Amino acid sequence: MKKTAVCDILKKKSKGERTLKRILETPLLPQGKATVAVSAEAAKTIEALEKAGVEVFRVRPNAKLEAPVASHPDCNLLQLDERTFVCDEDITPYLVKYIQKKDIVNKITIGQCSPKNEQVKVYSEKISSPYPGEAALNVKRLDNCIVCNTKYVGKTIQVYAAANDLNLYHCNQGYVGCSSVLISSNASMTDDDSVYDTFRRIGLDCLMLSKGQIKLSGYSYGFIGGCCGFIDKNLIAFNGKLSTHNDAGKIKNFLRKYNVNYVELTDKPLTDIGGIVPIFEEI
Repeated sequence: MKKTAVCDILKKKSKGERTLKRILETPLLPQGKATVAVSAEAAKTIEALEKAGVEVFRVRPNAKLEAPVASHPDCNLLQLDERTFVCDEDITPYLVKYIQKKDIVNKITIGQCSPKNEQVKVYSEKISSPYPGEAALNVKRLDNCIVCNTKYVGKTIQVYAAANDLNLYHCNQGYVGCSSVLISSNASMTDDDSVYDTFRRIGLDCLMLSKGQIKLSGYSYGFIGGCCGFIDKNLIAFNGKLSTHNDAGKIKNFLRKYNVNYVELTDKPLTDIGGIVPIFEEI
């Protein structure tokens, strides 16, 4: 593990070179340079990413959510597999339009969840505050299961799991998505006891972090998953200085264990912006 300069993140393309992209084969873990979903209100973060050559899909505020989380990707958008997204109903048309403008190799259609449909689908759900309505998509998709609060998980996710023989593992924490970050397909970090216990029960190597170290406007604190995300293979970006977390040393050692490098996008304290969520990868 090493800290990487933001300006050295990505390789420059030759002039006129066309880059093909696909929906991530493994949700949250890109195998190449990623396009990421970021809150449209996180201007400094977007500026840093785009300056480094990272393409950004801006998640617009959802008027049905409380202002501090209205544009958070982890509340509004979820990738279920290499051909399936589910979004808030107001975000769906923007995601579809974005995909249609880019060199995404997958075919995109909008429709109802159907296990027999082989095209890439973008499903819609109504996501609204207060809790638990705002947590319907705030889950963690793992290799062979989905970790969520099964009382509050969205209907589309329930249908998808049943159609694809995936277990829904119950977790008392309703915000599993933003409460954790995947480091590899079998490793994660969290600051929530319920998430930690659930991940360990499933078999993940999980690093437990101290709570209250992440800032989130309008709340006492934010979550580790909301302040970071992968922007390339084995490269995670943090929205703020890792040194502002009391467990910075533990985090760096855990990243090193899984051969993951990191970048810091701002010089501010770590701040929850709803995640830096990879959704497409270069091929």
